[in-house]
Formats: sequence, structure tokens, C-alpha cells
Amino acid sequence: MYTKEQIQHNLQNNPKWIERSLVVLYQKQTHEERHSGNTITLNGMGFNSSDSRYLTYCAKWILQGQHLNDKHLEKCGMKLKKYWRQISELIKEKGN
Repeated sequence: MYTKEQIQHNLQNNPKWIERSLVVLYQKQTHEERHSGNTITLNGMGFNSSDSRYLTYCAKWILQGQHLNDKHLEKCGMKLKKYWRQISELIKEKGN
């Protein structure tokens, strides 16, 4: 299993982790949140309200078969570090 520090490091520095985490967290948003790009339900899943619009945009870009450029990887990596706990839980779920 990964430590908090390992997850945060990968979320900030590993392009595969960044892009995969964006998609996985985006998929945890409600249908309304995915459609609007805003956080509506405070359920502890998906993006928070301050990140929702930008990270939703990036997740949709990836889901269209594109990759993030260096600028967006850096910006997303900085934002994704705070989601380490959700990612940790999702890793544990996948392992079972």
C-alpha cells in the first residue's frame, strides 16, 4: 500500500497518475456536477468547489483522448495533492 507522501508525490509529479486521478475523481462527481462543472453535493467525493470547474475541464479533455501539456500537468498536480485520501481509498477498493 502507498503512504500519504507517496500518493501526494505521484499526484503532483507522475503524468499517468495525474491524468488517471482526474478521470477517476471526475467520475465520482454526480451527474449534475459533471454536466455543470460545479460542486453541488458536499459528499466528500470528487472535486471540491474551488477546483471543480478547472479539474472538470481537464478530465473531459483527457476523456476525449487527449493528454495534458506540461502547464496543465503542473497546475493539476498542485491541486490534486489535496485529494490523496480519496485516491488512497479508491486504490484500496480496487485492490479488493
